[in-house]
Amino acid sequence: MAAAASLSTTTPGVSLFPPPISAVRTASTRVRVSPRPDPEPSLSPTALTVVDERTRRIARELDELKRREAKERKELRDRKVASQKAVSVILWREATKAVIDKSSRKKKGPINSKKLLPRTVLEALHERVAALRWESALKVFELLREQIWYRPNTGIYIKLIVMLGKCRQPEKAHKLFLAMVDEGCVLDCESYTALLSAFSRSGLLDKAFTLLEEMKNTSGCQPDVQTYSILIKSCLQVFAFDKVQSLLSDMANHGIKPNTVTYNTLIDAYGKARK
Repeated sequence: MAAAASLSTTTPGVSLFPPPISAVRTASTRVRVSPRPDPEPSLSPTALTVVDERTRRIARELDELKRREAKERKELRDRKVASQKAVSVILWREATKAVIDKSSRKKKGPINSKKLLPRTVLEALHERVAALRWESALKVFELLREQIWYRPNTGIYIKLIVMLGKCRQPEKAHKLFLAMVDEGCVLDCESYTALLSAFSRSGLLDKAFTLLEEMKNTSGCQPDVQTYSILIKSCLQVFAFDKVQSLLSDMANHGIKPNTVTYNTLIDAYGKARK
């Protein structure tokens, strides 16, 4: 009776018997599932467009920066190369000038140097021609003809012939004229007129008139108003008025009209002669 009383006084809701095995397994295998996080909000099409444009802009800026840096490096490298070349050219030009000066002072002719700077040699020749230093100019010209890069040039020959005419060196002018022919230069009215002027300036009117007739008979070398004006001036200087009249008639026959230079020369000469 006492045992029954103790059992009846047990705490209500508490079972005196262990739970079934299936219940224990179910409780032990139950997994606690945490709540799923909310998905990240997706970007709208407008936002994606803004991001793409920003990315492309940054990429373009980087490319432009790289191009500028590459250009600056190239310019710096080119400046260094140009500076080195400039120094080399200056040194070469100075050496060329030294050779030219030495050759122009040497009485036995120019020294043998065939690799001089073309520009420096031509400048030296031009300076001497302009200053009417005909001896030095001819020596520089010989030095020019020895260069490996030399090619016959009619214009250079004409300048030298005109210079020699002004310096009263008609024979040397004629020699250059023949050398020009030998080198295959094309003769024209200008080259013939240069030689004719050299003859007439020195009073060699017979040779000048002979050359005039040769011009008339040479194709592509017909005399022009400048040719006649030069010859008329030379005739007037020695008061050969009969030859002047002959030249004026010849001009009219060939349809060549006198220009302002011709008329001024005639007026000045006839005025001084009081004709």
